[in-house]
Amino acid sequence: MNDQLIVYANNVYLEYIVFLAPFSTSQLCIVNITDLGTNNIQCDFVYSVVTSKNQTTLPYFVYNCIDIQNRMMIGRIEFINNGTLCAYKHRNSLVGSNYSIQDNFVIGIDAQNEGVYAFTDDFIAYYDFQSWNMTVWPKTLPISPRAIDFTNDYGVLAGYCQDTPSQAFECAMIVFGSGSSSSPSHGSRFSIGSSLNFSWADLRSTHFVATARVYSITNLMSVSISTIANRVLIGIRALNVALLYVVDDPTTPNTIYPVSTRQTGMNRMGFGRSIVWLDNQGKKVAILANQYTYTTNEWISSAFHIYDIESDGFSDQTQPILIYPNSQQIVGPLINPSFIRLVSSRTSGHLGIFDTSGDASIILSAPPGFYPATDRPSYFSTSVPCIRGANRSYASIELCIPCENGTMSSLDGTSCEACSDPDMFCPYGAVAALPSIALESVEQEQDYPESPETTIFDDLLMQNMFSFNTKSLHCVLVSPITWVLLVIGFGSLVLIAMAISTIICPGKHPVRDKAKAIFKKMDLIGEGELWIGGLVSAAVVVLVICAYSFSNAYFHQYPIESVVGESLFACDTSIRNAKFTTSMQMKKARQAKEIQPIFDLLEAQSFTLTIDLINTAFTCSDTLLVQRIISYAFINLPISSCTMHYNNSIVSLSILLPSHNMNMQVTLPGLRTVGAIRVGLTGPAATYEDRRYTLLALNVSSIFIPTSFNNVLAPSTEYTLQLSAIVNQTDPLNVNDLSKYSATWFATYDVRTDELFTQQNRYSFFQRSQTNLTITIEEDVYYVKNVQQPIARQTEVIFHNLLFTIVVLELFGLLFLVCKLLIVPLVRRIHERVHRYHAKNQVNTKENDDTNTESTVIPLQ
Repeated sequence: MNDQLIVYANNVYLEYIVFLAPFSTSQLCIVNITDLGTNNIQCDFVYSVVTSKNQTTLPYFVYNCIDIQNRMMIGRIEFINNGTLCAYKHRNSLVGSNYSIQDNFVIGIDAQNEGVYAFTDDFIAYYDFQSWNMTVWPKTLPISPRAIDFTNDYGVLAGYCQDTPSQAFECAMIVFGSGSSSSPSHGSRFSIGSSLNFSWADLRSTHFVATARVYSITNLMSVSISTIANRVLIGIRALNVALLYVVDDPTTPNTIYPVSTRQTGMNRMGFGRSIVWLDNQGKKVAILANQYTYTTNEWISSAFHIYDIESDGFSDQTQPILIYPNSQQIVGPLINPSFIRLVSSRTSGHLGIFDTSGDASIILSAPPGFYPATDRPSYFSTSVPCIRGANRSYASIELCIPCENGTMSSLDGTSCEACSDPDMFCPYGAVAALPSIALESVEQEQDYPESPETTIFDDLLMQNMFSFNTKSLHCVLVSPITWVLLVIGFGSLVLIAMAISTIICPGKHPVRDKAKAIFKKMDLIGEGELWIGGLVSAAVVVLVICAYSFSNAYFHQYPIESVVGESLFACDTSIRNAKFTTSMQMKKARQAKEIQPIFDLLEAQSFTLTIDLINTAFTCSDTLLVQRIISYAFINLPISSCTMHYNNSIVSLSILLPSHNMNMQVTLPGLRTVGAIRVGLTGPAATYEDRRYTLLALNVSSIFIPTSFNNVLAPSTEYTLQLSAIVNQTDPLNVNDLSKYSATWFATYDVRTDELFTQQNRYSFFQRSQTNLTITIEEDVYYVKNVQQPIARQTEVIFHNLLFTIVVLELFGLLFLVCKLLIVPLVRRIHERVHRYHAKNQVNTKENDDTNTESTVIPLQ
């Protein structure tokens, strides 16, 4: 294979299948293997076909075969430009008649395109493209050939060397060609298997080759040389290993140095059966990674790996940057899944795969922003745009690489652009930068209130009537003490006015006397004895009115769900006429007659499962599969709706569930990544018996986000939604009324969040074939019962207010009586003593004044 043609031989149908550039089915040419050529020699079985690496002339290929007379021959078929698509010249020549059929017969075109070398166990041949002469030399190389590759100045021949008459080993050597002038020379051979160490438990440690010349399919080898870097890769199928060498100076013997090796596991064979460089610089290589059982050579699987040796090195720890087939590049319908050989065009990067039937699948290098898809019924791949969230800036047969976290790719797959805001959700493989509002969960308020500290109405009434809280203006204004103090203050002013009036006008005064008469009639405490009792009674009336007003407002603070706004009539604006009890009870097949309808509504509620795939390249047009799992059987469920949001970066799925208890699996095909996931349930509301029984609407969801934005949703995740019924019973204010019931479902998520997401990189993302979401929904056998009861019913409020009125009147009456019997007499007694003491002092003062007057008189003479 090169940039001008792709060719392979089909010995079953005796034909060469040739595709000419530009590669397409329309450029197909069929050449009969039995074509006689210039020397009238007819092939019967073709060993191999080879093409030139640096072909600049008309496209051609070279083959080696056995003719119908069991003679070995080499030929060249060249396609000519005479206006006919498949016109060609066919030249061939017998190798010679002195040698028997060779089982090990490999050919390679020299770097100058001047001829082709043939290496066998008995001879070496050179077929000159200028003179068309065949030159044959007896074999002088101490090696039984299995693979050959040439570069500009040298070639590397790999095979088996006979160490002793009873044992051979894997070896290789550098060979130097000189055309037809002389047999190729060679450097020292070197062992390519002796440096490998296998544990005693590994069957490869018992690998043994007795005779180098004996052909066996298990002992196939491959060689590939990078022209510029002089890197040599040798694959040994039997040892399941590939070895990397570097040739510093090919003109000097023993200058090929082992660098590293890579193997894919013990007790297997097949890795390294075919190796090709994808470029001349020795940066990337494709290795056939077949798996066969070691003891029976039974085929298990086929794939090829691409390694970036320039960037990642080459060792057992090196991860491939691509494994074919994968979910985006499947094995095409025209070949079988058992591969035997790889070929490549190093200039363009195309790769050919051949199966055991001799059929080919050609993976053409895709331009930047595209990747080659192989699922079409064609021999050639098709360039497909990179999926959103991925990019590739160079031409290659590789898949597009997801964008690193902090970058995104929505349309143009040639590059990833940085997300504008670092606070945006921009994980690995992002297709958009999402704000935090797109990452919210939906929670329903399920917390039932707790009962207040005081659930006795007497205590509540006393606390609110006789408390004076100055923490806010509102508390001061609604406190009854405030208004009582105002009335008392007004009464004090009246009392002072009366006292002043009595002093100024000690006799009768019509206004003062009228006011006293009114206050005496208002006297509820002294029963009209004293006018001052009327002033105190006014304060009592204000306090009682406040109690009635508070009780009426408090009575209507029930049930809590019908209360709108705050309780502005009290300092504590959250005060409610309700107390609560909560209990956990087991479900029964049949509940009590009064409560059974609410359970019927719960069981009849239809559920819709909602799944939001966040920051993903999946779309609604993808084949998203939802299946219910019943006893290991999978039953398809329809997707009720599929919508896309936030620039098509969020895919929202809705699935109507046939049951409340079920297991299901959602399958997302391909290797598209999912940055985060939101899982939720919705269900409609319902009522029964004129809203006596109310089923609340269900709308809950929980979002799961990776702790590191280098992580994406794992290929297989599990979610369990545990549904617990919450039944609310609201007792009536009137004992003759009926209780009301409401209910809802409370969903709890049992998810191992540390297993939901996995780190993804260029070495692992392509290994994902699909993403599976396993979701289990089940009801709890217990339910929560909340009971709401009023603290004070109407009769209780009326009774306690009457009792409060009586208590207040009696309390103030007692205070008035204490004042009348104790305080007033005591004040009068003190007043009399003070008055008597004051009068006595006045008399003494007058006597002293009279005495002083007499002593100061001077008689006249």
